[in-house]
Amino acid sequence: MQPLHEQARVVVGHLVDTRFFTVIVYSRETRRFALTHLAFRRPAAGADVAEAHCGECGRELLVRVRSVADTKRVRGRYLAVALAGAAVAAGAVVFGSLVYLPLADPLGKLVLIAFLAGLPVAGVAGWLWWREDGVRLMSATGDRDREHWRMDAPLPYAARP
Repeated sequence: MQPLHEQARVVVGHLVDTRFFTVIVYSRETRRFALTHLAFRRPAAGADVAEAHCGECGRELLVRVRSVADTKRVRGRYLAVALAGAAVAAGAVVFGSLVYLPLADPLGKLVLIAFLAGLPVAGVAGWLWWREDGVRLMSATGDRDREHWRMDAPLPYAARP
């Protein structure tokens, strides 16, 4: 999880080249990107749409930047959902280990469904909590822009420019 600062920094990659390598049953796709480092000032409250230009093609990029307080609020929501999913999964395990529940019983099916639903909810919401930094790369037309991608990883051990 990245610490939140008043200055948001992102790295945008412009897709330069895509190559495919195929040998019998093995296939690999290699993508090369030209990187552009962007910095934005976070608004005091709410969200703001900032404009930037790609360093490779010069095209205008729209970036939605949330304030520090809004980003913390969104992170808190993700964390609450992740903890709730983990609590449901853990509760299903504890309840299922203390009480004999055959799968023919409706309560046994409910406990199994709660466990199987709680794990992915906790995992996905935890990943979203970890990754949320309040900055989104947007498209002006609303369509998916396949040329520009965010390239900065939220992991602390990633190489930083």
